[in-house]
Amino acid sequence: MQRTEAVSVGSYIDASPGIAKGAGTATKRIGGVICLAAKNIDEPFLNRALGVGTIADGTPRLLDRIERFYESIGKPPRIAIATGFVPLSQMRLLERRGYAPVDDGSALIYVYDRRRPPDAPDVAGLTIERVGPDLASVYSRTGFESFSERGPQFVQIIEALVRSRRRGLRAFLGRIDGEPAATGMLFDVRPIGGLGNGSVRPAFRGRGLQKALIAHRIRDAWARGYRVFFGETENPVSAHNMESLGWRKLYDEVDWERTP
Repeated sequence: MQRTEAVSVGSYIDASPGIAKGAGTATKRIGGVICLAAKNIDEPFLNRALGVGTIADGTPRLLDRIERFYESIGKPPRIAIATGFVPLSQMRLLERRGYAPVDDGSALIYVYDRRRPPDAPDVAGLTIERVGPDLASVYSRTGFESFSERGPQFVQIIEALVRSRRRGLRAFLGRIDGEPAATGMLFDVRPIGGLGNGSVRPAFRGRGLQKALIAHRIRDAWARGYRVFFGETENPVSAHNMESLGWRKLYDEVDWERTP
């Protein structure tokens, strides 16, 4: 699950050569742990390590290497913890090294692993199309209404990502009576299908579009052999919509940061 998250989140800072250069993208693997890094962006979500205690044991030697890496790019060491899956001994080690949970909330990590895909909700006037480069601008502007706090550069990042024709990435646009209304991406990270960039424009909320886009992406991947899916949210409404389709929460992901 954390590998899939790394692919999804990492795609934003590697959407194109120009964006990667501007962001100062320096993501690397250290002992199997994926260390997301964007030297020129002051956003902790894009500068943290995924997989400590899950992909690899959080040994003192591994933590030394991770800490040196983040210090070398001018970022505080920050580690995403899959609560309940990281051994208590490794949590105690983090505490002794000066780490503590940050106070900016946690992400809810969900998995869909049922025996069949969810039924597609019936939403009046809804059509869903796969997006190519010709619709990249429409797609990115549609999603921006839900992610405006990330700044106007987010439009450019998403547009570049869609235009890139990146292998393993599928983007979908939902329309109501022809009007762009909802977005969603699907990342092929075999054997996991990762869902991300889900959004519904405020004017179209409350009609079941988010559930429809979620179901559509699962069914698209199901037809290509996927049977396990990753989803992430901090929004209780989104969590409820996922659960109503059969998703189950796997863990809370909490970032721990080392204080000076």
